[in-house]
Amino acid sequence: MDAELTVTGSADPRGELVLLRKWLNREDDYRGRVDFKPAEPQEGELGFATDVLLAGIAAGGLDALGRTVAVWIQSRRSEIEVEVSAPDGTRVRITAKGPVAKSVAKRLDPGA
Repeated sequence: MDAELTVTGSADPRGELVLLRKWLNREDDYRGRVDFKPAEPQEGELGFATDVLLAGIAAGGLDALGRTVAVWIQSRRSEIEVEVSAPDGTRVRITAKGPVAKSVAKRLDPGA
């Protein structure tokens, strides 16, 4: 199953997605399973840009992916929002600015 990840609330959402992709590909659970969603160029465009990452996850893995993304957000210095969507419509939205992300991570994983 693929989850879609989008970034908003940043001056450079595409750049943030590139950084998030690199982060996730360093994690054993996601290595080689995260890439940009294929997109077709629109009429008049020479190439294409996409603002969505696809991450291959196991059934029930949306919460784990959300926690991993929350840890990544802790390293960001600007306000950012990441939404993780599963094919069944389940969504996890993580919004934080700098140190606030630590509290987000705790809410996603109360046992930590």
